[in-house]
Amino acid sequence: MPNTACFRLRNPRLHLATWVLMGLTVPAAYAEEGVQAQATPATPSSVAATPSAGPVRGSSVTHTIQQGETLDGVCRKFKIAAANCLQISYFNKLENNRLPAPGMVVYVPLSLLPFKPEQARLIQTAGKVQINGQEARAGVRLDENTRITAEADSSAVVELADGSRLKILPSSVADIVHSRTYTAPESTSGGKFMQWIGSKIRLIQGAAESAVKKKDKTGNADSKPVEVETVTSLIGVRGTQFRVAAADRFVPFDRAEVLEGSVSNINTWKNSEIALNGGQGAVVDPNKTEMQAIPLLPPPTVPEKGQILRRPNAYWSFSPAPGAVAYRVIAASDPTFNDIRFSEKNTLPQADLSRLENGVWHLRARAVDAQGLEGLDATSAIELRQPAWLLRNPSVQDIQGRLHLSWTAVSTADFEALPGATTVKIDLASEGTFSTPLASLQSAGNELVLPKLGPGRYHLRIGVDNAVLKNDEQQFFVLEVPASTYDMGYNLLLQGTP
Repeated sequence: MPNTACFRLRNPRLHLATWVLMGLTVPAAYAEEGVQAQATPATPSSVAATPSAGPVRGSSVTHTIQQGETLDGVCRKFKIAAANCLQISYFNKLENNRLPAPGMVVYVPLSLLPFKPEQARLIQTAGKVQINGQEARAGVRLDENTRITAEADSSAVVELADGSRLKILPSSVADIVHSRTYTAPESTSGGKFMQWIGSKIRLIQGAAESAVKKKDKTGNADSKPVEVETVTSLIGVRGTQFRVAAADRFVPFDRAEVLEGSVSNINTWKNSEIALNGGQGAVVDPNKTEMQAIPLLPPPTVPEKGQILRRPNAYWSFSPAPGAVAYRVIAASDPTFNDIRFSEKNTLPQADLSRLENGVWHLRARAVDAQGLEGLDATSAIELRQPAWLLRNPSVQDIQGRLHLSWTAVSTADFEALPGATTVKIDLASEGTFSTPLASLQSAGNELVLPKLGPGRYHLRIGVDNAVLKNDEQQFFVLEVPASTYDMGYNLLLQGTP
């Protein structure tokens, strides 16, 4: 049987002390490209190479035992130092350090293999990003044991050594645990060795999105695995797009969502594993062994690109989605969403974008299900503008049984500099579409009398006209009329609406 080194997946048990003593890494969630993940051969008479009870097997490669081979010979073949050779025996629970029968496999921990450190690179930052507690900018090289922190309304894009990219979203923290090129023997013929780049990221807080470089057919180091771990899970991926989120005050469990390709998601507390394909997600409950692949909610229906939002009512809203209990909206200055400046979850299908700068913003909206999994993206784009005018402090008061609408000024610096009088135009309706207005009013001053209104909720659409400035900008307000207008108080400020 050919002697091949195979990348081996073994489900972990959470024996941290063992890992520390052995210097092992968390198990990988995939098989290495170019070779298959091998199970122990099902030969009843064979000596088991992987006992059911024993130490945790971390990320490892499998080696097929040859006739006459010894443990020392395996170590020499894998270029493992003699002082570390006994760790293979312990790792496989070998009796008297004797290898199993020819044709069986042993597992060689990645931590023992020769490797060369590789650097990642910070290729883009938005807002306030720190590397090991120090403010950083794009271009910085990142070694192992580097911490990346993206503060609120900030984000970072990290390019891993294999060309894969990881986006650190706002209010998130991630560590680069490993970034290495490993070496292991490929076969007995000619003493050839294979190499692959392995990266491990630990998500401490918040969320991250990954676009892992797709595998190629050459067997070189350009398309090898990436791992992302959280407190309770380990995700192994190749050639896929996925999201990972750590538990937070809204959702008490770590989550994974796959957009393209497939991942293996391991519950490291319960030694269980589930495969997730594109359009699926899973939550990891450390108290439950079983995990479920849950279909992600479809994208919500959002307005077409080109919508203009004017301050101060910079609310972007969209249609409710079936099955959603909340919504996530992400805003970036670029269509690739590398420059993310806004990420918020809301129970309503809307987002207040007023803290963003004026200009064009690209938006993503997702429906969030009852498990906290975020669904597929709907995309759009808006332009956020500063309005040419603002109606200052609109209010209503009861004067001798009639409702008087008044305001302190129609202003902005640019508007106030315009010559001529300003006319305020007001439409009054019982619903927000203004399909059948109850009244259309105008005023050249700072006050007008509303028609008699019964108790209820009313909508006001306000625009202005000036001899120089003529535009279609509008502001919207809601007026709640109580059963008795005496209950309104002396002066009722109107509530602005999106």
